[in-house]
Amino acid sequence: MLRLIFVFLIIAFGSFASIFSPFYALLFYLWNAYFRPDNWTYGGLIASLNLSFLIGAYLVLATAFSRPRLRVGVRIVLLALFFADTLFSTTQSEHFYYSWPAWIEFSKVLIVSYVIILLTNDRTRFRYVLLIVAISLGFECAKQGWAQLYRAPGAANNNPIPFLGDNNGVAVGTMMLVPILSALAQTATRRWEGFAHRFVLIGVFLRGITTYSRGGFLAASVLGIFSLARARKKIRAFVGAGVIIAIVLTVMPQAFWDKMNTINASESELDNSAAGRLHFWVIAREMADAKPLTGVGFSAYNPAYSTYNHATQYGEFSGDRSSHSIWFGVLADLGYPGFVLFVALFGSSMWSLWSISRKMRRDPERQDIRIYANALLTSLATFAVGGTFLPLQYNEMFWHFIALGITLRFLAQEQPSEATAALKTPALRPAPLQPAFLNASRSTLPK
Repeated sequence: MLRLIFVFLIIAFGSFASIFSPFYALLFYLWNAYFRPDNWTYGGLIASLNLSFLIGAYLVLATAFSRPRLRVGVRIVLLALFFADTLFSTTQSEHFYYSWPAWIEFSKVLIVSYVIILLTNDRTRFRYVLLIVAISLGFECAKQGWAQLYRAPGAANNNPIPFLGDNNGVAVGTMMLVPILSALAQTATRRWEGFAHRFVLIGVFLRGITTYSRGGFLAASVLGIFSLARARKKIRAFVGAGVIIAIVLTVMPQAFWDKMNTINASESELDNSAAGRLHFWVIAREMADAKPLTGVGFSAYNPAYSTYNHATQYGEFSGDRSSHSIWFGVLADLGYPGFVLFVALFGSSMWSLWSISRKMRRDPERQDIRIYANALLTSLATFAVGGTFLPLQYNEMFWHFIALGITLRFLAQEQPSEATAALKTPALRPAPLQPAFLNASRSTLPK
């Protein structure tokens, strides 16, 4: 009952705030997307409200009525081309019945991603978006991470997270969130706030590492390497990393390390899970070779798998299967054009964030942009490695982070004087007592 009351209070506040600004509606939508109150509460009452659709529909309409300045750039064009390619692949799929519903869900993800680009038009708003994502996803993850450390140190936590999936998806998602929490801690203006973010960070990391996911462990390794390499205060970064490593080495049992050691196993020593992934990747390439322009259809690897699985020696891998890789998943689903667009979008996002970080090193007044760029760069690198073994290519967290990277490029291109003025403006103004879509020219947050 307490959970239900807590959620209803947030819903009431979010609904009221959304009336006065599309940006508040965006924050409300992100809270629902990352917190998933329908799964956190007991019973089906919250699920029956269909919050995702209602908030999303209102968000899109309110944004359209507010007439934001459209933003166009190379990566936005790539995003649009990839979107069009997924639709074309869907229409050409032999498994249209399977591809079409999946594409509808993905279209919502990309539409919201573009709304993020439109509405997150200053550094204050950017921080709010990161904060909502971090709190909404990190709240339950950190609670489980610290609770597990107290009650059963080193024990496996196999609890799923609705939009991330099983333990493997949870591992990658939590490792992607760690750099964001670190960035929020570094840019906090109050000591207690920085401490709170670091406390949640450790809990989230523990939640991810106790999934016993090998892909998550590799993602954690990349997370550590990138975090140390991109940190400006190396000593603090090494101390923080040392604390986390000490906790992991102390609490994780031998069973954990035995499983992680199988990452380096030879082909003859691979377990069923690892050997299966290699086979699924071969099948993905065969799908792309058979249909190089369209692939087997958007998100259609699973139903198409049995058609292409001709190798009788792999009979234990029969039935509907997953690609178990973002790269091979896109290749099989969309063919070579879609794969090229996906890689181009990902690669250009990484390059853009790296160049933003490098440029901002010489701008002492906008160090927060450099910190955010490094955080997103680390998150995407973590996703690339962990996602090599998981089919997370259409996950909304990844696409939201791509959108935030595009947004950060626009913010970095502002004149320093304008950016500094925006940062010094009070974070919130009293909201006008009039719905935003009836007064599109006004804004409740600093421009």
